[in-house]
Amino acid sequence: MKWSIVLAGFLVPLALAWAVVNGEWGHEIRAVGARGELSERYAQEPFFPPEDPTASATLLAARAIWDHKVDEAVRSAAEASAAEGDAAEGDEAAPVEAAPAPTSDSLRTRFPDLAGLDDGKERILSLYIAAPGGPIDPRVARLDDGVLAAVEMLWETTKSRERVAELKSRSRFKLDQVQGDYRSFPEDGGYSGVALDEGLDGVRLQHSKYPDFHYLPSWAIERKIDRKGIHGRARKTARSLGDWKKSHTKDAEFHAFRTRAWVEGDHGGGPALPVARGNVDPGEITPELLRHRIGLAAGYMTRETGSDGKMTYGYDVEDDKLGSGYNLLRHAGSVYSMLQGYRVQPDPEVLEASKRGIDYYRQKMREDDANPGEWFVLDGKRAKLGGIGLGLCMMAEMEKASPGYVDMDIVLGMARHIERMMLPSGELLSFYDWQGKGVTNRKSIFYSGEALLGLLRVYQLTGDEHWLDVAERGSDFLVDRRWVSMGIRLYVPLDAWLIQALEELDRVRPNDRRAWYAFELSEAIARRKMMDADLTPPDMVGAGVSGIRSLPHAATAGAFGEALSAAARLEARNRPGETRHRDFAMKNASFQLRNQFHPGNNWHVPNPARALGAFRERPDDSKTRNDHVQHNLSGLFGLLDLLDDSAPDIGAMLPAEKRRGAAQ
Repeated sequence: MKWSIVLAGFLVPLALAWAVVNGEWGHEIRAVGARGELSERYAQEPFFPPEDPTASATLLAARAIWDHKVDEAVRSAAEASAAEGDAAEGDEAAPVEAAPAPTSDSLRTRFPDLAGLDDGKERILSLYIAAPGGPIDPRVARLDDGVLAAVEMLWETTKSRERVAELKSRSRFKLDQVQGDYRSFPEDGGYSGVALDEGLDGVRLQHSKYPDFHYLPSWAIERKIDRKGIHGRARKTARSLGDWKKSHTKDAEFHAFRTRAWVEGDHGGGPALPVARGNVDPGEITPELLRHRIGLAAGYMTRETGSDGKMTYGYDVEDDKLGSGYNLLRHAGSVYSMLQGYRVQPDPEVLEASKRGIDYYRQKMREDDANPGEWFVLDGKRAKLGGIGLGLCMMAEMEKASPGYVDMDIVLGMARHIERMMLPSGELLSFYDWQGKGVTNRKSIFYSGEALLGLLRVYQLTGDEHWLDVAERGSDFLVDRRWVSMGIRLYVPLDAWLIQALEELDRVRPNDRRAWYAFELSEAIARRKMMDADLTPPDMVGAGVSGIRSLPHAATAGAFGEALSAAARLEARNRPGETRHRDFAMKNASFQLRNQFHPGNNWHVPNPARALGAFRERPDDSKTRNDHVQHNLSGLFGLLDLLDDSAPDIGAMLPAEKRRGAAQ
């Protein structure tokens, strides 16, 4: 009896606790369990859908129908204009004969793989029409009645003023095929939307008064909707695209689903590309791919450099709007990387834009009244060490690309300014006390590495070992004394600039201690990244670790790419046969490349020509900034140097006959 009372006293509270937990969080717990089963099931399938003959035929047929309709609309408009007497006098051009309109039978004959549409699977065709000036909404049609009916439905959504010849080159089709079963999930996806995978899960709304509405998986990526907001955005989109009433979206039943998706290869058509999480697979990383992507990035920055040399700082690709603010350090870094792009693909426009960028930077420079012949640069009211360090990198890159353009007296004056900022211990001050303006005791993690790399680049231009001495003293302080107390290393910072400096210093003054520290920096960066391909979704390998609320930050992958590729070059030289850091750099680069806008993945971009080559902030956030592009370009440039012996050397030493400014 006594034991039964004790047992009841234990089981009753346990049952009550379970009832509370199940009542409050049961749906979420079951949803997480279901997602785990879902992940296990999909792990057996390729992340990106395989080539599919039916999908390819569907997109080709949709393009043929669409282009015919555009041609007919243009021809009809021309005939109407001529009939009204608006045609130019003397216009003797022969009238264009109307091509036969596609029919279901002719399409099946031309594209026999359309027979696959008879398998009963749910498919949805989306149409994107690029239009600069703001975000674009896709137009959707189900394929229940075939591709011809779906395209005709999409055609009816266009306005007469849109029906011009350019509509063909501005349009793009995407096909989604519902995959597997629909599944339930908690309201708003549960805690932080944990029941939904952003970019992989869509939401179906069902109501007796409407056809089913599908909020497609890629739409969350295209419009920066995090997983917690997917359900709410699905209801809102049902109102805007499906003409649902607000009250009915709240009453609707909802289920999650996944799709296999394919998109035309470019605006205006092209071979079908597999899509997953709103992106396409960049493929194997090769020197050819790196050269192409570097060229795209350099092209973006060239187009965004004004006649005065000032660059576009921030640009929201989704909204086609410019951001605000400016940062001279990032300006210098951007011109530096543009010139690296020029060294890979010598384009006169890139070089001219870089020269304008240098001229803009020069306007912000000041000669030090207290130390004539020494130069610093102002970013706002402050004279930042990093500003002069990156300025030196920029100037050195220009001298390598176009010898004679930069003023070597100023370059050497910049180097002497950095030397003045160095204490006897080798520590570098982050800010210069210029007339008491903008003085602060704040210490930057990155400015010292930027300055040391700048000094090493001056050595590469001049051959003057004095600058090696200064760079070595500063490097030894950072390696041996920064964040070290009583012989204990308290912290290893994610200092991407310092790794680059240590790698280039090691070329001329090898040192085991400094090399070890460079590898430790690389390891510290890699530990904060998802490098295990067995545990990480394929499109996130190389990305930084993030919480469940958002996708990983993509812009920082560029800076870490600079660091990891530098460590990989050091490894190739100092640890022959080892590839640990090379593997880090390659995985990081795969994430970098996935987040650059290019013809394959820009179907949802309102102004594809402007965004081409830019790197976005996150996989689901299309905002870009000049330093996002700069770091990514430089990281890819450093990796190209590692993979291709014929590529430009990132730390090239000028031949003796081309050196200027050496000590006499």
